[in-house]
Amino acid sequence: MERKILELTDIKKYYAGSQSVVMGLDGINLSFSRGEFVAITGESGSGKSTLAHVIGGILPYENGEMFFNGGRTSHYDALDWEQYRRDNISFISQNYGILPGASVLRNVTSALLLSGMDKKSAHSAAEDILREVELWEIRRRRAAKLSSGQKQRLSIARALAKPAPILIADEPTGNLDAENSAKIIELLAKVARDRLVLLITHEFSEAEGYATRHIVLRDGNVVSDVPLRPASEPENTPSVLMAEKNKKQKLGLYVAGLQIGSRPIWSFIVGLIFALTAFAVFAFLGVFIINLDDTSTYVYNSKAFENGDMSRIVVSTVDGEPMTDEDYEKLLSVRYVKDLERNDMAVDVRYAYREGIDFETVYQGESNSQAGEYNVTELYRISVNAPFIRTVPLLPGNAEFIRDGRAPQTFFEVVAERGVAKLGDIIDIILCDNKHWGAGVFMKVKMEVVGLTDVGKGLYFSDQVGRMFSNIALSANKDNMYIPDAKVEKGTFICAESAVEKFRQLIENELPPEWTFDVSDPESFGSDTLTLTWSRKYHTVKYMSKLYIVSPEDYDVLAGTENSSQVSVFIDDYAYTDRVLGDIHKLGFVAASPYRLGATTQDETLAAERMQTLEICVTALVVVFALQVLLLIAMFAVQTESFKTLSNIGLTGRTARMSILWQILIFTAIGQAAGALAIFICGYNGVERIEEMLRYLPAVYVILLSAVHIAASALAAIFVLRSIDKHVYPMAWKNRDLVIDEKEDAK
Repeated sequence: MERKILELTDIKKYYAGSQSVVMGLDGINLSFSRGEFVAITGESGSGKSTLAHVIGGILPYENGEMFFNGGRTSHYDALDWEQYRRDNISFISQNYGILPGASVLRNVTSALLLSGMDKKSAHSAAEDILREVELWEIRRRRAAKLSSGQKQRLSIARALAKPAPILIADEPTGNLDAENSAKIIELLAKVARDRLVLLITHEFSEAEGYATRHIVLRDGNVVSDVPLRPASEPENTPSVLMAEKNKKQKLGLYVAGLQIGSRPIWSFIVGLIFALTAFAVFAFLGVFIINLDDTSTYVYNSKAFENGDMSRIVVSTVDGEPMTDEDYEKLLSVRYVKDLERNDMAVDVRYAYREGIDFETVYQGESNSQAGEYNVTELYRISVNAPFIRTVPLLPGNAEFIRDGRAPQTFFEVVAERGVAKLGDIIDIILCDNKHWGAGVFMKVKMEVVGLTDVGKGLYFSDQVGRMFSNIALSANKDNMYIPDAKVEKGTFICAESAVEKFRQLIENELPPEWTFDVSDPESFGSDTLTLTWSRKYHTVKYMSKLYIVSPEDYDVLAGTENSSQVSVFIDDYAYTDRVLGDIHKLGFVAASPYRLGATTQDETLAAERMQTLEICVTALVVVFALQVLLLIAMFAVQTESFKTLSNIGLTGRTARMSILWQILIFTAIGQAAGALAIFICGYNGVERIEEMLRYLPAVYVILLSAVHIAASALAAIFVLRSIDKHVYPMAWKNRDLVIDEKEDAK
């Protein structure tokens, strides 16, 4: 029966050196059949390993023809050679060619899976062969922990388990003692009953008792080809079509897991690189993105709004109609809105209650009264850092604002932040409408603390106070001020003498005709709760003509009880401004940021600092990007040898490339998760820049950060894939000369 499986006709192989071309094989003419155990010997550099690698489909040949099962191979492309190696070649090398980080069992099953066998069959075949080579008892041991003899037996077990018709053993006994060498040769001779076994060796004496044929090479030529004994008659036919059953199975992820799991230290370092670079990309690119908004480099001008709180957003209805409770609920449902102030105009009015912090007293005493003027009793200077009025706000989800006590119900009651005051305390509070009155007119009011809160800061006033200041801007006569006082009887009011006629004219338009008012002299009005102060140095009597002290019942009529058409919402942080504005506009309201409207003059120093920050971030990103690419190329270069090993046992180039992509994808995901966790930990622990970045970046920007990191990984992957193709799958490396590998051909 014809058993010829290989025939080489005038095969030539060249190596391109730096200065010349070196002949590896020079016109080799040989043929081989199944059942042969061929020993190939020769001095170092004679071409033994080159011949083995050409037959094994690892290196291409330049001239001649190699026939496999009668078919030509000169037309094979890279994919053809990969299939040839996977289905027809088992390889044993002097350096064992095992995966040191994988277990004994996984080394064998991996070879079978790569050749196309299903998991169950691979495990069964692996068990059989490991028992035969006496390695089953240590099947779970990492290959790196084996002795030299055990490693070589594992290499042979893996090659024997794969049912390929050709087995190439390249110096398999080079690292073994005489006893183990004899066992290996005996195993190879046993295998040769059903296959072609090519033994590359320096010591022919080891195989002399088993080899059926002895070939001697010198300078790339066959100088001797001597048959020693008849070849074995094959008993079984190795299933070269075994891989057909599982061609569609996806092994890229399996190989990726094999590489990661068998190199724990390497995997940890690569994962750490990905985590550090992800953290750096997130941090630097995040800071870069938030600094694209140059609003923070502008100086706020209070002409538009006295209160330029960066977290404040002014909202109004489109048609000017009052806000409804339903409108309040809509606004409070917007993400990042933390509370709603119904009395928007009051938010631009300052108050003071802490001498030395909010205000200082600059004058005390009395001056001579002049016509139409009040006596000056006290004069204050309000700090520009004094807080702005807030009334008790609405919170999202109908959350309770008051923790202890109750909400203020009259003009002279307040809620205080816990720790600022206690229930029942009486606080002297200075109210100053410095936006509409100017900085020289004050009201010093005694107010009782009736409630405590853990939300916000400072004091919170009643709705009556809020409407008093809101009325300045919203009433027909925008300068009129109404203050309720229980000592004033209904139907009377207290004001400056010069304001009497003006007020009579006003109420004729605003009040029913049956209403009448008696005028009291404010100088003779005594009150335990209200002290009016005024300084002629800053103002004339016309400013005081805007103030009317009325009964609480009259106040409700004059100041109005309807909801305003304009409110203020306060958000968690200025960073969310764009998102909140967009959501409010979608609800059908008009909204604007007072801070943005007032930030009109750019500070050159702040602008320069911003540009410097942007430049630093860009430079850092470029450096991080380059480092990630270079480090990953260097780290994955370590895998070249293991990929060569896997290639020799059947790993195709496509699967190798997919495994690289899977590894990079896995490490990228792990790195980004770890980097994101580190970012959040830094933000949680108060790292200012990180906190700011987390607030500023919506989901779309987080995706952008991930994409930049993935781009660096993808660029590294391109170089890694090219390196794998070049060094592991040279026949896929188009239009490139192969550089001589002196170590390889020195055998």
